[in-house]
Amino acid sequence: MINDLRDFINECKKRDNLKEINVAVNWDLEASHIAKLNEEKKGPALLFNNIAGYETPIFMSALSTSQRLAIALGMKEENSICEMAKEWVALTKKGLIPPKMVATGPVLENSVENEKIDILAKFPIPRFYPLDGGRYFGTTGFLITQDPETGWTNLGTYRMQVLDKNHVGAQILKGKHAGLVLDKYRKMKKKMPVAAVVGCNPLLFLLSSTTVGAGVSEYDVAGALRGEPVEVIKSDLTGLYIPATAEIVLEGEMDPFELREEGPFGEYTGYYSGTAQQEFKKEFFEVKRILHRNNPIFWATSVGKPVTDTHMLGALQVSATLWSDL
Repeated sequence: MINDLRDFINECKKRDNLKEINVAVNWDLEASHIAKLNEEKKGPALLFNNIAGYETPIFMSALSTSQRLAIALGMKEENSICEMAKEWVALTKKGLIPPKMVATGPVLENSVENEKIDILAKFPIPRFYPLDGGRYFGTTGFLITQDPETGWTNLGTYRMQVLDKNHVGAQILKGKHAGLVLDKYRKMKKKMPVAAVVGCNPLLFLLSSTTVGAGVSEYDVAGALRGEPVEVIKSDLTGLYIPATAEIVLEGEMDPFELREEGPFGEYTGYYSGTAQQEFKKEFFEVKRILHRNNPIFWATSVGKPVTDTHMLGALQVSATLWSDL
């Protein structure tokens, strides 16, 4: 049973589906370019252990083959995307399993607060493409929000650009679930508590990237797919439920009335969105606290043209939707 990112990495290693790179690699364009070339050749998952200027490694190319997607799902490696989708639908129709509340977990091993917060100084956040507007904390991460009326906890994947040492942008497009929750905070004229997670059980990232229905928590669906609940901790700062085994969590709050320039970014379509010629202002959040495990691992995806993690997840999502409809 895979419970966190480290379990997944170990499983890939055991199945000869991981390459550890120990020579020095730069976070600025180099790591992402190596990963992109690797993905084009259907290569293994990559663990960059020696990122120039940092002690934290970067994990990339995690889900860019059907074999590793199956490992993340706890299914047979030889399964096709369609077979995985069919099994996905069968498991979720058995009933959802809500998360299990625990008092502590590895994510609480380290806490950084107030003036000590400096996101770029602490983590080897990559710059992916030459025209990117900055370095993106969130490419394989997700944002946790909670409906102030119903208590629904949502996990959603949005690109998240580091704007300065303690502010992070979040491109929440109109109609997305975090946007629906933010609208409620806007009407209440209150700031929205958020938690940005990078490095977790791959199943949670997978679900945060798919079209789980509004009002349904990705934690509950993950429990159904695993056959047992996901362990979460209720934050004493934001009140949000965060994965107990997450690698890195940025906690803070988002003001629905404030926007800042964000982007551009080389997207999964193979094109940049939010170009310098456009006024591209988006929501952002102020980071109040960083939680992280001892010796954290930073997980990222190369994005860009197919095939990357993003496209594999999209293929699984569409296939599962079709199976469900049929």
